[in-house]
Amino acid sequence: MKLRYIEEPSLQFGSNQHVCPKGGIVSYNPFDINNVRPEKIVLGFVGKSESVDLVADWVKSCKYEIEGKKPKKGKRIITNLFPGFCGFNKNAGFKSEVTFDDTYLRKINNSDIEDILKKNDSLEKIIQLIADLYLAEIKYLSKNKSPDVILCVITEDLVKHLVEATFEPQTDEELIISKEEIEDDVTEKEKNFRRYLKAKAMQYNIPIQIVRDRIANPTAEMQDPATIAWNFFTALYYKSSGTPWALIRKDMSETTCYAGISFYKSRDKKTTQTSIAQIFNELGKGVILRGEEIVKPKNDNIPHLKEEQAFNLLDLSLKEYHDAVKQTPKRLVLHKTSNFNEAEIEGFKQAAKKYFIHQVDLITIIDSDFRLYRENSYPPLRGTQLSFSDKHHLLYTRGSVPYFETYTGKYIPSPVEVRLYEYDESPNLICDEILALTKMNWNNTQFDRRLPITIECARRVGEILKYLDEGDEMALRYSFYM
Repeated sequence: MKLRYIEEPSLQFGSNQHVCPKGGIVSYNPFDINNVRPEKIVLGFVGKSESVDLVADWVKSCKYEIEGKKPKKGKRIITNLFPGFCGFNKNAGFKSEVTFDDTYLRKINNSDIEDILKKNDSLEKIIQLIADLYLAEIKYLSKNKSPDVILCVITEDLVKHLVEATFEPQTDEELIISKEEIEDDVTEKEKNFRRYLKAKAMQYNIPIQIVRDRIANPTAEMQDPATIAWNFFTALYYKSSGTPWALIRKDMSETTCYAGISFYKSRDKKTTQTSIAQIFNELGKGVILRGEEIVKPKNDNIPHLKEEQAFNLLDLSLKEYHDAVKQTPKRLVLHKTSNFNEAEIEGFKQAAKKYFIHQVDLITIIDSDFRLYRENSYPPLRGTQLSFSDKHHLLYTRGSVPYFETYTGKYIPSPVEVRLYEYDESPNLICDEILALTKMNWNNTQFDRRLPITIECARRVGEILKYLDEGDEMALRYSFYM
């Protein structure tokens, strides 16, 4: 066994590199500062009147700096973890501004919502009818206005009606938007407001952001105001086709394509699983694809693609990728949440060869029951890599972070297990990349994520795609799913 520590990966910003998204944007501006980018973001708003006004005023107030989190009496504050927000304006940080006028504020009548709640006992029906109210206004804005992003504002009172009473409080990283991980069995058919609304809104071709109105007046259990602003405006910039930061490319002539594959069930849990793939380059640009249905053998509980299905999925993914970014990658890195079998390996390799991609890495990333312990009371460092062999590794993507001077989690961190089924690059470089890809989530500026964007995106996409009916349009950009 070999133990190795991977230094915290830096990210590329406009004029320099930095390990932290917040520090990099403040000091060096977003990655695309010298290219075509969203210098002005037009917002639309949909929601109950008082909530829309509240959030619209909050968005305007974020033009100015917001002080970082203050320490509680007798405790120190970790400055790098809770810095102030630079303000969203043309002269600082993102070097961009938000704009809208009253014609972009679409109000939903209180009486319409109350009528739905009074006349319906089914949670599934309530979710559908409330979502339809929002979709009608999203449609209006898409047909009559030109917003870059539409904010769907939800009141706290309404949230109580859209989820069960046993709904768990939101995690720290998901406080500014509706619950990201509501349990699958909210109803028999797993009706989920966030996923349903995002799926049905795709047909109007404008990304939406679901925002709870308490974002304007954060309560004690929420993130501090500066952190909320950082996360909100970073996501907003990305959804407006901006590139806040990028992975560092050591060789500018070589392009690497990172893809994630996951599986999901239909909402009634009865139909066979279906594969989805998403594919990114170093800038976070890429496409979303849905594959064919999977037939699971009775003696195997793990879903697998047939050779032809694997070939078709990657063939279509690479074609769409080329059409979107006008480039064929030199190297393909494929992450999967289950083990590869021989049929999948052969199908993926043949698809790569069709596009003259001769460097292919096929990698499984799963949870691990192994644990490492440091001699003191602190968790292992994020970036700790334990190699059992060239093909089998443990990687701590969560753990103590020197830049933050702490471990940011509430529970003992566990590593991910990295299994290399086929690889042309060195195992160490592959683990370096997995750690770097955990920082490519534009919904959150706290960079110590557990999963790489390949896997995280694939899972989120699957959650939303299951709400598309036959004939519904499917968005190819990740910004519609985050």
